[in-house]
Amino acid sequence: MSMPTQAQINAALRYAGTAVGTIASFAAMLGFLTADQSTALVADVKAVIDDLGQLFGDVSKLVLFLIPIATVWLAKIGYSSASPKSQVASVEAMPTAHVTTTDPKLAEGIPGVQVVSTLNQQHP
Repeated sequence: MSMPTQAQINAALRYAGTAVGTIASFAAMLGFLTADQSTALVADVKAVIDDLGQLFGDVSKLVLFLIPIATVWLAKIGYSSASPKSQVASVEAMPTAHVTTTDPKLAEGIPGVQVVSTLNQQHP
């Protein structure tokens, strides 16, 4: 495990300082409020927390709906990239590679792929 860099330490301290400052400011502000204002503020904070809880529940339901769609989409991408034509096209796209095949259907639509009758008779 590597040690954190100075920039990482500074960022962590900056965020920690912001959090501590926010909490301290909030606590100090509560000291200047009347009892009625404090009660209203606490009720507002509870309402925000309840709304965030509802939002989290709604987002989790949406994620449960989207996971099967994403899984099928990723499976299709994986299936397509694993096809022989896709792999030949990927190899042929490399500047130093060259593909020779005996299957004309495999070479169809992929520029630069040479088709030979047997692999022992490769053409340059």
